Amino acid sequence: MSADRPTTEAETTAGAAGFADTFAATALAQLGRVATEQRPAVAAGGALIAGALASGGILHAYGTGHSRSVALELVARAGGFIPTNLLAIKDLVLWGGLPPETIRDPKLEREPGVAGSVLALHDVRAGDVMVIASNSGVNPAVVEMARLVRARSVPVIAVGSLTHSRAVPSRDASATTLFDNADVVVDTMTPLGDAVVPLPTGGSACGTSTLSAVLIAQLLVAHAIGELGRRGVHVPVYRSMNTAGADAPNAEAEQAWAGRLRPVEA
Repeated sequence: MSADRPTTEAETTAGAAGFADTFAATALAQLGRVATEQRPAVAAGGALIAGALASGGILHAYGTGHSRSVALELVARAGGFIPTNLLAIKDLVLWGGLPPETIRDPKLEREPGVAGSVLALHDVRAGDVMVIASNSGVNPAVVEMARLVRARSVPVIAVGSLTHSRAVPSRDASATTLFDNADVVVDTMTPLGDAVVPLPTGGSACGTSTLSAVLIAQLLVAHAIGELGRRGVHVPVYRSMNTAGADAPNAEAEQAWAGRLRPVEA
């Protein structure tokens, strides 16, 4: 193509499709690897969740940054377990009474002490289980949370990228990562830097970490359901609140864990 000839609409459309096709192929291949290669880790994590729920415990989920979406995938969700509880840095405002500007810094997850302040707002005890999601796993907000809850005899299932974590230094004073402080680690298989589509101007675009982590979250639920079924234990799941007649049975089931489940804001 001549350098002075303007790009046609068809060429622009084809180029855009090429980027999208590259992302789709890369992301789907990564999801396939997670589903097969991480099967033993997912099974181990699912067994931990089933064990906690079978004994009356709660599944807690925690993540910072974009990994909050992974935690949300496990809590108060249609088709998900009812005894679930979400922890997040924004709880310091929602439940801790701090002013909103306290949490506006996106780098707050790098500060020591944040995890302890968040944990103090929740009833997390022995017999529970926690999933902590973080692509890098290197920031104190997730490393400290893992250490703190394991000190309470709460097992931790970590979800994130081992490739990324091993390529960058820990920001925690312990020089360890989330994955060093977990009972089970499920690898998202995400590459360093997350983005997977190379750009002609340099760098890459389109991240895959959330896609893999959300798949892992649902696989953990599926394995736990299977294990609970094998044990003959019933743990209720949420009906979609956007279907007729769901609110009453959901609320009734929640009463078994009254006071331990923080409501998830709209």
